[in-house]
Amino acid sequence: MTDLITRLTQAAAEAIANERQGLNYEPDRLRSIHVELELAKGGTVIEGRAWIERKTKAIRGDRPMPAGRG
Repeated sequence: MTDLITRLTQAAAEAIANERQGLNYEPDRLRSIHVELELAKGGTVIEGRAWIERKTKAIRGDRPMPAGRG
């Protein structure tokens, strides 16, 4: 069991490290980071993925839409 936890922890750390540039950009808008690990039988990590969600400003109906958005 401990070996599985070690492999999962290392895979998650690598997936997050791949998002370093995105995490450093406007960190105050960071909402969440998602980590997905694909495992084979026996707990072997096949692939790790991470993606970032950010907060955005709401576009009110009385404001013009930003350039390139419509």
